[in-house]
Amino acid sequence: MTDPELIQGVLRRDRNAFQYLVNYYQKQVIKTAFYFLGNMEDAEDLSQEIFLDIIHSMKSFKNSSSLSTWIYRITVNKSLNQVKKNRRKGIAVRLESLIRHPFETGHPREAEPSVAGDHYEEKEKRELMHAAIRRLPENQRIAFVLNKFDDQSYKQIAEIMGVGLPAVESLIHRAKLNLQKHLLPQFSEYQKS
Repeated sequence: MTDPELIQGVLRRDRNAFQYLVNYYQKQVIKTAFYFLGNMEDAEDLSQEIFLDIIHSMKSFKNSSSLSTWIYRITVNKSLNQVKKNRRKGIAVRLESLIRHPFETGHPREAEPSVAGDHYEEKEKRELMHAAIRRLPENQRIAFVLNKFDDQSYKQIAEIMGVGLPAVESLIHRAKLNLQKHLLPQFSEYQKS
């Protein structure tokens, strides 16, 4: 199904078009949301909202970019909004906990590793990487995630973000520098002696 056929099908409320839209874009939408949210369940839940937004706002699609670029833009925006909402909710929960239990330290016991040896170490490294990515400034994080995890070209990222190609190159370069700065101390075995 071509993009124009898909758009027309969605506008006509054709079930086959809805199904095709979800089947074709679902993995990428979830993957992109995951790299912003850091939690697969949250990414899957958010993907449902994203597809509802896509379907309801299809009439506003202007063909000024490709359909996939437009879908990525919606996914990135919804993911960033969810990250902000989660932060606000996290602050409220911590404040409520502090009010209810003012003398607790707030440091839970460390969980026993559920995976032995190297698997646990790899999982820990991935978590450190995702945490470092989430600490990047918003535009750097968007450009980096779209390029490294969603395999978007610099040109596609420029369209999604509404910036020029040099800006994308700069954002990705600065993101890499920031990640190195945050991660090198964590991975001292990779530093030169």
